[in-house]
Amino acid sequence: MQCPKCGSTDVIKRDHADQTLNKVGGVLLSSAGATAGTVGGAASGASIGAAIGTVAGPLGVIVGGTIGTFVGAIGVGITGGVLGHRFGKKAGGVVDKNVFYDYQCQNCKHRFNETK
Repeated sequence: MQCPKCGSTDVIKRDHADQTLNKVGGVLLSSAGATAGTVGGAASGASIGAAIGTVAGPLGVIVGGTIGTFVGAIGVGITGGVLGHRFGKKAGGVVDKNVFYDYQCQNCKHRFNETK
């Protein structure tokens, strides 16, 4: 492999797993997943908690719905954040690998793709 700009053979293949887009994708989708999971989890937790609380009467419905909201929001929110982070990192790596250059010259810092 030779740099097309300066002709140096001191060229490295860039590690796309450790690039900025990878990290940004992880943070963005992690936030989106946590938010969506929290909202969805709170809603389903509230309805499940209220249904379980009906056994104890009207106060049980209120307490069950309140506790279900918090449990659902926390449980599903964490899961959504973890999954969003994982998929975001992969998406960022794919974009970085396919849009940005694969090789970098250590001599002149020029980035380029392999010519075929």
